Amino acid sequence: MNKLKPIIIVLLMLTSALAGCAGTDGAEGIPGPQGETGPAGADGRDVDESRMAQLEAELASKDATIAILLGNISDMEEELDAVDNVIEMYYMMFVQIQNDLNDLESNLMDEINWANNTVNWAHMDLNSAYLYNAYLPNANLSNAFIRMAMLSGADLSYANLSNVDLLFSDMSNANLSRANLSGANLGGADLTGVTWNDTTCPDGTNSDDNEDTCENNL
Repeated sequence: MNKLKPIIIVLLMLTSALAGCAGTDGAEGIPGPQGETGPAGADGRDVDESRMAQLEAELASKDATIAILLGNISDMEEELDAVDNVIEMYYMMFVQIQNDLNDLESNLMDEINWANNTVNWAHMDLNSAYLYNAYLPNANLSNAFIRMAMLSGADLSYANLSNVDLLFSDMSNANLSRANLSGANLGGADLTGVTWNDTTCPDGTNSDDNEDTCENNL
């Protein structure tokens, strides 16, 4: 019995030590002081549904206007394309008409040349004839009567005007280059601005030898 006491005491000491290691957790400590809270936020406003509906309607209206404008632009582009096509068509017509006129003029000149080279104007009575700007190159007018005729601006280059009666005729600005005027009667004729170039004058001399004129050799 006396031996058991020391053993019991040791066991109690060991039990107390173990009880301190395996015992329950102690109570949590007191929380520290929290930080200061900020001011409360303002109360949120309810969404103004009528205003939103109004804005949506305005947006839809703008979208519709944009769609209309885009449609108008598309229509105008189509109209411009159509106008371009019409302009191109008329341009091609103009070119064709111009070509036709050129062909007509060429054919007319051929006909005039044919007439001048085949029709014999000799001995014809053309008194007071109106031949303003007439195109008569190579024409044979020898011995014709062309008194007081209008021959202003006429092209009589290479024409045979020998023995022609041109008394008082208007021959201003006529082209008499290389024309044959030998024996022609130019009394009283208006010879202002006449082109003399290798022209056979009425007296048989050449204009090139008479200071490029026949006015002093009639």
